[in-house]
Amino acid sequence: MADDTDTSPDKGTALWREITDFLRTDILDGHYQPGQALPGEAALARTYATSRPTIRKAIAQLAGEGLLTVAHGRGTFLRPLPDRMTIAIGRPPHEDLLSPAYDPTRQGWHISEPLREPSPGEVPTYALEPYYTPAGLDDANLFGIRSGQHLAYRYAFWQHQRTRARVMISSHTLLELVRTSRDDGEDVEPADYYAHLAKVRGPVTFTTSVHSRMPYGDAITDLAMEPIGTPLLVVRRTMLDPHGHVLEVTEIEAPGDRFEAAFPNDDRPLSDDQIALRL
Repeated sequence: MADDTDTSPDKGTALWREITDFLRTDILDGHYQPGQALPGEAALARTYATSRPTIRKAIAQLAGEGLLTVAHGRGTFLRPLPDRMTIAIGRPPHEDLLSPAYDPTRQGWHISEPLREPSPGEVPTYALEPYYTPAGLDDANLFGIRSGQHLAYRYAFWQHQRTRARVMISSHTLLELVRTSRDDGEDVEPADYYAHLAKVRGPVTFTTSVHSRMPYGDAITDLAMEPIGTPLLVVRRTMLDPHGHVLEVTEIEAPGDRFEAAFPNDDRPLSDDQIALRL
């Protein structure tokens, strides 16, 4: 017997896709409210005169789109819509958020404890002291260097003191600019990275870009994200020398359903209450 998930009641359109469209429309039109439980599979199967596997496939599609959350043993719920917090970009001062001298509580954050045990050989959950790492292909292209050339890598997880939302902040710096040879004196202290880069390669300027991608690796656990259907917001600030060469890159990775990035200007001013983090 053919599975009705593959049947086509109207010119080749799979039944589960039609049911997905019906449910999506009900959700987006407010027929169900955020956090509300969806009727059970059996009830939906009766409503749409189909089988439970067909309903299950439609629900999986909507969960992948970020509209539903499936809680095994409890049911299927409309994903709550948390208020988005704003990351303000593009305006000075451009501070080194990972400097040991920087206090995150100035912006209402604190450095967070890990949500998972580090894997064997993994960098500690936060490393404000630089960790020297070879550049992968993406970083090599960004910095205009060869793959394998070393960068100074720092990172930390921050947690918002009021909302408990989490972000990851990371920094890559050209190692040759902040590390001396072993017989040639001491390395530049991380607290002095920005001042040193401005001194030896300045005047420096900054550009900021924003993109999104789906999370991979441990990002879902590290940032306490919904496990399915939530994109990652990536805000990247790049320090450049007068010739346009990249000296340092700071990135904020944040759950895309909880954060947005905005450029404050005279036409769209943002109050301190609206801004959760400045980059």
